[in-house]
Amino acid sequence: MLARLTRDMPGFLRSPLGPDEAMARIRRRLADRERMFLESVERTIYRHPRSPYRALLRNAGCEPGDLARLVRQEGIEAALSSLAAVGVYVTFDELKGRSDAVRGSARFRFSPRDFDSPLTRAHYFTYTGGTRGSPVRVPRHFRYVGELASGRAASMAAYGLRGARHAFWLTNPLTTMLMAKKVGAEAVLWVHPLRIFPSRGTLAARYFELIGRAIGSPFPRPRLLEVRDAHRLVSWLVRQPRDGRPWVVDTVPSSAVRLAVAARELGVGLGDVTFALQSEPVTDARHRLLIESGARVMVFYTSIEASNIAASCARGTASDDLHVFTDRYALIERERPVVEGGPGVRAMLLTTLTQGIATVCFNTEPGDYATVERRDCDCLLGDLGFTTHVTNVRSFEKLSGEGVSFARTNLIAILEGVLPSAFGGSALDYQLVEEEATDSSTRLVLRVSPSVGDVDEAAIRSRLLEELGKGGMVDRHHAELLRRAGSVTVRREPPLATAAGKVLPFQLQRARLAGERLISSSTPEDR
Repeated sequence: MLARLTRDMPGFLRSPLGPDEAMARIRRRLADRERMFLESVERTIYRHPRSPYRALLRNAGCEPGDLARLVRQEGIEAALSSLAAVGVYVTFDELKGRSDAVRGSARFRFSPRDFDSPLTRAHYFTYTGGTRGSPVRVPRHFRYVGELASGRAASMAAYGLRGARHAFWLTNPLTTMLMAKKVGAEAVLWVHPLRIFPSRGTLAARYFELIGRAIGSPFPRPRLLEVRDAHRLVSWLVRQPRDGRPWVVDTVPSSAVRLAVAARELGVGLGDVTFALQSEPVTDARHRLLIESGARVMVFYTSIEASNIAASCARGTASDDLHVFTDRYALIERERPVVEGGPGVRAMLLTTLTQGIATVCFNTEPGDYATVERRDCDCLLGDLGFTTHVTNVRSFEKLSGEGVSFARTNLIAILEGVLPSAFGGSALDYQLVEEEATDSSTRLVLRVSPSVGDVDEAAIRSRLLEELGKGGMVDRHHAELLRRAGSVTVRREPPLATAAGKVLPFQLQRARLAGERLISSSTPEDR
């Protein structure tokens, strides 16, 4: 892999992708969606014996000719909906290898590596969390990054950000940084929020720095900037020369809010800064605070398996009005319960359409739901033909804060097993709630029922963070980031219940799943 990376990175960086060529590629893909999709399915699924989707399609009696006829008769999205109705889909937990896929009398067990494309070999890896298990390596290669860069270039052009300079406040911005450099931007600064930086990350950063320097396309070296030190980055930004070139700060919404607050406290504006945000919801309150700082806001909807799914509409009707990149993805919805017997959501299902992807998706859950609509728009992305919009994107499978996330299945084991065993009570006495605090930051609130009796709240909080960090390298650092940011608090309050009386192990930020309001089990008032 190192040999491939060394061989191919110079050519990748020395052939920048301008906005005109990027948009021409997008138009070609949009005009050729059906052919691209069918060829991709043939090569990455039907010819790949280990493909989970091949097993599901054949279990549903759908061979290549059947799929081709269905797509030509109904279109891609309608065909995918028909197949989802007969069991051709993969849930979030099935994708992660945490649960069997049961379809009627058939049962399948998939490994995360089974979803890797058989057509490409990785130039580098990123890692998902491995809470209570092994972290999953997700391959990345330059063909895939180049495809992502076309959408990035169009988004930057829509916001007038050609030739921008970027500062990254992220633990692992490598793919984002490569996209920025591919579209002609400059990577100036990389600061990360963790005092203990992963050793693999240090080695990778040093390698990219050396290669970049050798070919005249330098990468910044990562430096520490803890979440409480946002004012230092604001001061650095205002000291930079003002020569007409725009500044983009790539970060997560929680960190961007801290920068906006720090700018207000320092009495400075961020009028020439655009925040490029990922990994957390951008609510109206957060968006308003960021805009008040003078900055502009771009939002990218992304996941570790499927990057750059959607991006901000420059003339959006909501703070997170996003255009889905339908040149590379198809998106449908499927009704499903959050937990057995619990409230339901219309979960989004993603399908990859091209052969350059790293992880193959075919009606695959990213673990999120949203408001999905088709409508025309006169922004640049709308003019290109991106008419599928998503707003109010929220997770039903993950709690997130500080740009890090933990899956529902992992949290249930802690809340229903570990904490009751250690501190008393039952599985119904502990619940995690994702809330937006008054300062627009995300808080994870551990509600502990008063019926548990006297407990040491600091000890419960410490044990929760310890358990969250018991997975692999990624989860250890995620838990440490939450600890340093003070993002987890404990409240001696009964767990929230839905209006139907169901108490779920965790509840999401201002969650309203299938119209069921969340209430406290001790009061009839809506929360």
